Amino acid sequence: MNKIAHLRVYSIKKGMETDWIKLFNKKLIPEMKKAGIIVETAWMDKENSKFIWIRSYGSTEKDIEEKEKLFYESKWWKENVNYVRGHLGENREITVIYST
Repeated sequence: MNKIAHLRVYSIKKGMETDWIKLFNKKLIPEMKKAGIIVETAWMDKENSKFIWIRSYGSTEKDIEEKEKLFYESKWWKENVNYVRGHLGENREITVIYST
């Protein structure tokens, strides 16, 4: 079965890279997992303060819609969205990708 995923590239505010990685690993990954979103891999381009990661949803675009809705409507996200986004710079790139 093919997977559908997002390749995401975020700019991280200078000086917040270490805090972002801790937040991502300790809070965001478990919360996304509760919604059925799986973090496949994550990388940090320290030189350019870019965070590159892939999160998968299942096999259809409907899976993306359903799982993102669960995550973004969760109590945890609503209580922490401003804190999480406070680490991010202005650039966010999201590309839908498919396994082969």
